[in-house]
Amino acid sequence: MQPASWLVAFLIRAMTNQSEDNVRLPRLTSNPYVRCDRDLRAHPASQVYWLNVFRESLRTHFECGGLTDPDRMGAGVAAMESVLEAILDGEGRFDTIDLDLARQAGLHAAELPDAYADLKSAANDAAFDALPEVLHRLDAAPADQRWALVFREMLAGNWFDMGTVELVEAWRAAGGDVLQGHERVPERPWRWDDVEAFVEAVVLDDSPVVMLLDNAGPDTIFGVFSFARELLRLGREVRLAANDGPALNDVQVHDLRELIARAAQVDVIFGELEQGIVNTGSSMPLLDLSNISVALANATQDAGLLVFCGMGRGLESNWTASFDLPVLRVASVKNPDVADLIGANLGDGVVRFEMPAPSTIDHHD
Repeated sequence: MQPASWLVAFLIRAMTNQSEDNVRLPRLTSNPYVRCDRDLRAHPASQVYWLNVFRESLRTHFECGGLTDPDRMGAGVAAMESVLEAILDGEGRFDTIDLDLARQAGLHAAELPDAYADLKSAANDAAFDALPEVLHRLDAAPADQRWALVFREMLAGNWFDMGTVELVEAWRAAGGDVLQGHERVPERPWRWDDVEAFVEAVVLDDSPVVMLLDNAGPDTIFGVFSFARELLRLGREVRLAANDGPALNDVQVHDLRELIARAAQVDVIFGELEQGIVNTGSSMPLLDLSNISVALANATQDAGLLVFCGMGRGLESNWTASFDLPVLRVASVKNPDVADLIGANLGDGVVRFEMPAPSTIDHHD
């Protein structure tokens, strides 16, 4: 039998237009590189948990996407279960990226490519209504407190996440309030709290920054834009990398020009972000750094900072990956299995900043 990941990749390429020209991130030094630290074949309890999460998630996609056609829903469930069967009957490790690809197969068969499109649009509109207030609050803060407040915006915005049924229900219970995440961010110190270390380092470099984006709505508009604005004020070039295709409520690369233009109506400095839009080559809420677009690989070549926004790209995947440039991971911990994986509690904040080993910096230069 073939390894599980090979089977999943083969099935997805057969059903989609996924590029075969993707490459490995050149600044990645992990050898071997393990995209997700938890092998679900070796952790039966986690396997059962995640299989349930993804099966429930497919049904939630149908509901949120307004899909009621029983034939399309049946086709979606059958396609997902077929890929899951191939994974479970295969050999070797498998992870939540494989399960996400199985869900993509189900959505493809159900002809439901972007189930959360309306929800994302509404969240974007509501976040832009509140953006002037958010920026005013940041600007009114003393200079030595501003970065901590920016990170709080990132952690708060990251709660706009449709990754599990529980998170979808929490969003509905709050009436779609884009400011609800602020109430869920704990007081400092956070579980990983490298704010001061980051602030000391960020003023010592003027090279470009690449941000790997997560959710639409307040995650991008409050969090990413506030963070990027502070960097732009320091004279740093900021490159925003987002998915090619839809995944949950994640922002997509084709959304960014409009979002940046709307933000620039609030503060013209946001217009500078338009020159740095990059596609990741991915259509999933996690990120396999051995399979990214050439555009993203090129964008990181001269970068001096790589920022993982959100839980999927920086915690659930790539938590222990190493690089030859400084790396910042910012996320709210919203999943019990991810919390267990990294040694955190549900609701914890993560602002984890790591400098590379000197030998890897020398090697890249």
